[in-house]
Amino acid sequence: MSAQTQYNEAYLRDFQGGKGGVLDNDKNNLGPRVGVAWDVSGNGRTIVRGGWGIFYDFPYTNATILFPAAAVQSDYGVAYNVNNSSGIRNANGTFFQVGQPLPPNQLSGVSVTPPNEVASPTLAAPYARQVSMGVARELTSWLAVGADFSKVAYRDIPFRFRGNPNIGPGLPRRFPDFGNFRIWYGDGIADYTGANFTVQARLSSRFTLRGFYTLSEITGNVLSGADEFRLSNLDYQPDLAIGRDVSVNPLNPVCDACIGPLNTDARHRMTVAGVYTFPREVVLAGTIRARSATPYNIHAGVDLNGDGFRIDLPPDVAHINSGRGSAFSQLDLRLSKAFRLARGMGIEALVEAFNVFNATNPAGYNGNRASTTFGQPSTFAGDPLQGEQRVAQLAVRFHF
Repeated sequence: MSAQTQYNEAYLRDFQGGKGGVLDNDKNNLGPRVGVAWDVSGNGRTIVRGGWGIFYDFPYTNATILFPAAAVQSDYGVAYNVNNSSGIRNANGTFFQVGQPLPPNQLSGVSVTPPNEVASPTLAAPYARQVSMGVARELTSWLAVGADFSKVAYRDIPFRFRGNPNIGPGLPRRFPDFGNFRIWYGDGIADYTGANFTVQARLSSRFTLRGFYTLSEITGNVLSGADEFRLSNLDYQPDLAIGRDVSVNPLNPVCDACIGPLNTDARHRMTVAGVYTFPREVVLAGTIRARSATPYNIHAGVDLNGDGFRIDLPPDVAHINSGRGSAFSQLDLRLSKAFRLARGMGIEALVEAFNVFNATNPAGYNGNRASTTFGQPSTFAGDPLQGEQRVAQLAVRFHF
């Protein structure tokens, strides 16, 4: 499909042929739900359960409605724009210097403040269709197992993108009289499929153990998979050609290549937790958490298709978030000793250690192929959202 064809289709669908209009009220948000649980043998040892339902969320009104409304009802927006990659020049051909009269506005013929935020007619209340089924079985007096399957289809997730690109190399912007305004759009999707397996064991009167394993996949076109607007996992940058509000295809932000694994798509996740009680009320507890690598977006870092943005997918990359980073693992331990006092009072002494093996857990991989640090991580254990570096702490707790 050519860029011009994509432009025409999007223009007719999203902008109603240039007629604009008023957003329709979303009045059909019915949420039927049904669930069932069956005690197979009647003794509570085998339980089969399942459910189906439609669940709605609240769109982030501040952004999806108030931002566009503020742009319409005030002078908020880009009123002057000049852009020349070879340097901005005066009428006599010299380069423009600060303090000189401004060159002619490239937003010529605009009688009112051009739009900076636009609300698309596609905006609606986000919702999810969910189905789940599972079974739990007590095998012996000390061992129980379970398995659950879930499938969730998220729809109408709002997101934003820069919606006024060049429609091809050497071609004008989609709306040539306006600047690079932002569109608030409602066709975000995400699909989750997962199976969760659990084991619970009481190995003795002193030792209990629990284990959880999840095999899952989640794909979509809003990489956070939530009502957070962002199409990319890039931090905000003043350079709009590569920032987080840019689609890999701003003429068609719901294209096939715009759908891929989401930022949280770790195929395997595992958690094992155990507690052992020694004599004299000494308790040792530990938790191991691990997951496989999550994806990151590989992009060219240069404008391959002439749309004015540098977040295009390279020819050998089929979809967003095609790269994979590193796995994550962390072991935490806690040792405590209780001392009983009179009248129900007591003291508990604690020693806690986090990330005992000091796993580095790299993340934040650079997906820009034009960068010298392409494919390299930028965050590690100890950074925000990356868990701790190896650290220990002592504490005393008094209860009464």
